[in-house]
Amino acid sequence: MNKDEFSINTFGDFIDNDVMEIETFNLIYNFVAFDNFRQGEYEGNMYVIRKINVNHVQLENEVATENTPKPTVYVYTKGEFLRLLKSHKPDF
Repeated sequence: MNKDEFSINTFGDFIDNDVMEIETFNLIYNFVAFDNFRQGEYEGNMYVIRKINVNHVQLENEVATENTPKPTVYVYTKGEFLRLLKSHKPDF
């Protein structure tokens, strides 16, 4: 499995574990999409989304990496993250 496949599998796991209802989906989407949130983080059940800046988002499985010295994080452009979010939107 290459890095891109692993990143997409991680994104699917994020959706399965942290997006349980439409309100959560909309909250995450708006947090990433709106430029007035230039930095900050959204903490879900297992994952943390960090806005590094207006154009980049970081996704970390906080539960899996809480006891590791160097956590695995994935960095996405805002557009890439929003496209993945839309393509993984659960049927509510």
